Amino acid sequence: MMKKGFTLIELLISISILAILLSLSYAGLHSVLKNHTLLSEQQIKFTQFNSLFSRLHTELQHIIPRPVTIDSNTKVAALVIKQQSLSFTRIGKANPTGLARSSVQRIEYILEDNNLIKRVWLAPDNSDMDNYLEESLLDNITELNFEALADNKQWFSAWPPEESSEELRERNLTLLPRAIKITLSRKGLEDFTQFIEFPR
Repeated sequence: MMKKGFTLIELLISISILAILLSLSYAGLHSVLKNHTLLSEQQIKFTQFNSLFSRLHTELQHIIPRPVTIDSNTKVAALVIKQQSLSFTRIGKANPTGLARSSVQRIEYILEDNNLIKRVWLAPDNSDMDNYLEESLLDNITELNFEALADNKQWFSAWPPEESSEELRERNLTLLPRAIKITLSRKGLEDFTQFIEFPR
């Protein structure tokens, strides 16, 4: 009795089918790995946003209505909002050594060259405006906007509000809003918006 094996045509067909199945499997695996990489990158970016907003929330909860003096004649308001920047005075600077020194800090968040930067001045009242520590927080930022909610429930894109009289301008040096809205845009992500209420 003769043994029956595979013909050449049957082998070619089998190999072709196997090649097609392997190609489909590779394409599916490649797609899964690509999606996993994208999701991992998105998760990292979301984590960075959450960390940033948590830090901002903590620092703004310690804001105080104290203006700072940058030279003998110039006072800067306790809270200043300009285009793509926020600066404020806060209390609670860490003092692990227990030395007798001020617990007040002046902090600024500013967007420069698509980088979100945090600056902390070594002294709240200092004529040397270059004497600060700088930390780069996030890159690829396309837009950074701050808005302040006044007691009359009106939103301001600049703070303190412009006033006509010297008396009102002097008062506004210590004026704090009810809340701040922060909107941050980053390449490849939807806008992030955060509302932070100030302690009263």
